[in-house]
Amino acid sequence: MAQTTHLSDRRLVRELTVILVVKIMLITAIWWAFFRGERVPVDPGVMAAQAVSPALAPRPTTAGENDAQ
Repeated sequence: MAQTTHLSDRRLVRELTVILVVKIMLITAIWWAFFRGERVPVDPGVMAAQAVSPALAPRPTTAGENDAQ
């Protein structure tokens, strides 16, 4: 019985390792295909204002957002 449990534990560890490696490969492939070249522009003035007083800095709104909530 102990040997059967040991073999099933090793099989489980091997299957989980394979699954994790495949997931990491898929996530990397998706990043490489769609997000690799994307950059987010950062305005130093806005960042400084946000760091100094985050509650008072203006929050950017998206198109279609209603301010009268």
